[in-house]
Formats: sequence, structure tokens, C-alpha cells
Amino acid sequence: MKTVRQNKGFALAFSLIFLFLIVSFVGAYILATTNGLTTANRAADLKRAYYVADAGLADAVIQLRGYANPPASFNVSNAGYALGNGKTGSYSVSATSTGSPWLTYTLTSTGMYNGALKVLVLTVQQTSVSSYAYLSNTEINPTWGDLWWITGMTTVGPVRTNGTLNILGNPLFDGTTVQGGVAINYWNGGPPRDNPDFVDGLTLSSATVPFPTTTMLNSISSAASSGGLLLTGTSTVILNSDGTINVTNSANGWNNKNMALPSNGVIYVQNSGSGTTDGDVTVQGTIKGQVTIASQNQIYISGNLIYNTNPRTNSSSTDLLGLVSQNDITVLANSAPANLELDAVLVALNGAFQVDQWWLSGKGNMIQYGSLVNNYCGPTGEFDPGTGTLYGGYNQLQYYDTRLQTMIPPAFPPAVDSSGRDIYVKISFKER
Repeated sequence: MKTVRQNKGFALAFSLIFLFLIVSFVGAYILATTNGLTTANRAADLKRAYYVADAGLADAVIQLRGYANPPASFNVSNAGYALGNGKTGSYSVSATSTGSPWLTYTLTSTGMYNGALKVLVLTVQQTSVSSYAYLSNTEINPTWGDLWWITGMTTVGPVRTNGTLNILGNPLFDGTTVQGGVAINYWNGGPPRDNPDFVDGLTLSSATVPFPTTTMLNSISSAASSGGLLLTGTSTVILNSDGTINVTNSANGWNNKNMALPSNGVIYVQNSGSGTTDGDVTVQGTIKGQVTIASQNQIYISGNLIYNTNPRTNSSSTDLLGLVSQNDITVLANSAPANLELDAVLVALNGAFQVDQWWLSGKGNMIQYGSLVNNYCGPTGEFDPGTGTLYGGYNQLQYYDTRLQTMIPPAFPPAVDSSGRDIYVKISFKER
């Protein structure tokens, strides 16, 4: 009898322990499930708060682009931002700016949903026509028809045309390449004979990029009239490595007159009167400092344009040149060297960048370091249509000056869209 009672006691104790373990397991499972649901709900709330904060940034950018005269700071808020299914959140955005070289805004957006909070910080900056290694409205020249990118041509940096690229052989595009046309125009119908290398891909059928208009000259001519150098009639400007310039201008009686760069670095050559087209300027030399040379008519390049301190080997270089022509920018092949270097932002508002006698033999490479913007493509060399070999003019090698993301030539206005609103680009984005 004693042994039986002991066994019954053991069975009862074992049952109680087993029941305790089951209850503990179920309790732990319920707790874990509850915590898991809480964590999942919290993560979902934080994700919604992120979307709300992002919406705040979008709202702030829209408001920023709507200002005719952007303020030093502004705020945007929405206490009832709709998320769908009857759910709402709230955001508050503060925007502050700095002003060099253009307005740069830091937008800090705080989004809230159901007690969850997310902070996003976006930095944007006004941009300019110099955002591309190459930009054109069309690749069709009104005199010569289609202009072709051929074997040997190299462009390093972003390329954009509102038209259609014409390709023969295998030119290299080392950067984002975007065109408005639905398909590339190939000389030989495409690969394998036409096989361009788009290192960072090709985007077709893109929306038109607003191209700068002659209103760009207004800010430059205004700066030339106040602290710059305003010239009338045909002129020549030679840039010197000591930071001075030599100017020839018959209206002022100057013949190779040496002088300091204008205090604001702006030179504008205007026509002598209504209906005249004599506001041409010829330039060459070594750029020390920052200068913009603009013409109400044509710009001619008679030789090298080289930065005194080479930014490709010295990152501290601040030398910078902008050339802006109402019509064409033309290299004078007879006077320019066989191998030509042009360090500058080149802007031909109504015309093209071109070489005047582009069929001349004996020319070599033309390095363009900076940015090239022309309304339509201009001829710079001549090729054998059978082999694609260049036998006249220059082979173009274009390299984007990445400093142009934060530096601008003097008096260059910010870029605007077709509605006249300032265009801003993203500089940085982060969560906090």
C-alpha cells in the first residue's frame, strides 16, 4: 500500500509540472505573438510615416518652384494628409537656403502617423544649362542635314538631345545618354557595323528638356554694364595666363590693349545698332580666374582655351570660362592648332558649335573639357561614308567638368523650364 500511494503522488506532481509547462508555453506563445504583431504594426506605422514625410518633401519642392523670388526660408505643413482607407498622417517641413553659387535649399520633413515619426532631409540646388557634357535641341543641321557621331568620338559625362542621335560605327558614350527620338538613326542600319557603346545605358522617347533662350543674354549684358566690360561692335579678347586680357575694339580705339579682367568677370559684345550683326567676338588664350564672354551675334575661337590651373590634375582649381553666343560658336580651322583644347562651357543659343572649314586635312583631336550646349549640332569634321574614317577636321573628345555641379561661370542664370520656373536638382537625401 505504501508504494502505491507514492506512485500516485508522483503522477500528480508530474501532471502539475506538465500543466505548468503547457501554460507557460502558451503564455510565451501569446506574448511572442502579441509582441510580433506590435512590432509589425509599429513597422507599418513607421513606413506610413516615411511616406507622409516624403509627401511633405514633394509639397515643399512644388512650393519652392512656384516662387518668382525664392525666399531665404519657408515652411510647409499638412495636419491631415490622406493615406487612403480613411487613414491620415501629418507632416511639417522647414526649408532653409544658402546662396552660392545658386540657391541651395535644405528641406527637413517630419512625417507622423499613429504616433510613429520619420524625418527625411533633402538638399536641392538650382541648376544651369551646364548640367550636361552635351546638350542639343536637334541633331539635324539646317544647312547640312543629319550630323553624325562616328567611330573615335568619345563623350564622358551626361548626353541629352531632344532630337535623335545619328550613329556611324562605334562612338563611346561614357555617361547617361538620353534622347527624345523613339529610335537611333544608324548609318548602316545598326549592329554589327554600327555598334555604339552606351556605358550607362540609353533612354529613348524622353520628354523634351527646356532649352535656354536668348533671355540668358539679358543677365550677362546687365552684369557687363555694371562691374563688367561692355563692348560694341567686332572685338577680339585674348586671355593671358597672368589673369589679364588683351582687347581689340575699334569703337574704343583699342588695338590689343592690355587690361585687368573686369571686376565681376563678365564681358559682353553687343551689336552697334538696330539691324546690325557686328557684335562678334574672337577669343583664345589661357584662363586665370573666372570669366564669361558673350556675344549678341557670333563667337569665333582662334586657338586653344586652356585653364591656367588644370582642374583634372589639381582639384583646387577655380579657373572657369563661359562662352555664350546668340548664334554660333565657330572654331577657325586655319588659325587653330592641329590638336585643339577648349576648356569652357560653350553655349550656342540659336545656332551650333562648329568648325568653319571642317573638311581641312591635317587636324587631329579636339578636346572639349566642360560642357557643350548648342541648339543644333554643327559640323566639326568629315568622314569617309564607306569606312567611317575621319579624314578632315577634328575628332571630338568631350569630357564633362564635374565642378559645374557646384560652380558656374559669372552671370550665368539658373535654368528654367518651359513655364519659366526654376529647375532644382537633388544634391543629397538621407533619413534621420
